[in-house]
Amino acid sequence: MNPQFLTADIFDLMGMTNLSEDKKTALLIKMNEILSKKISYRIMDQLSEEDQAKFDQMIADNASMEKVNEFLNGKVDLDRIVVEETTQFKERLSGDFNAIVEALNK
Repeated sequence: MNPQFLTADIFDLMGMTNLSEDKKTALLIKMNEILSKKISYRIMDQLSEEDQAKFDQMIADNASMEKVNEFLNGKVDLDRIVVEETTQFKERLSGDFNAIVEALNK
């Protein structure tokens, strides 16, 4: 895992800096949805069945991030999960995109 991926701009990594702001925003929304799901799955893997049910209920009830973080405190290392999943997501996405571009240019 390369830590520089965490702070790097995803559009720079994919060579898509010339996209319009509207398209960037739309892509960021989709990427955020995917990343949020990956983080949620990772959290669920680390919770007991009882805590999974509580976590699911909090999400269903649209609990505030403060309440969710308070609940997860001590149960999972949320900061580590977010950093790892974000870094891996960016690494995979940029690698896959660059491989596609290379294949198209052959």
